[in-house]
Amino acid sequence: VLAYLLISSASSAATRVDDWQSNWGKDEFTEMASASVALAFLAFIAFAISSLISGYNLCNRYP
Repeated sequence: VLAYLLISSASSAATRVDDWQSNWGKDEFTEMASASVALAFLAFIAFAISSLISGYNLCNRYP
């Protein structure tokens, strides 16, 4: 559930940052917001890999 919330908030923030840049141009705030969106996507990838490893370990615990 946490990974879903993270990816959904990152995608909506990415859309908002793109709108902000197209309306008012790039500035320090939009660069920081873009970095935040990128880190949120990286965090989602980490959550996804972690859940895959956990699922694999759970399924192979008792052979």
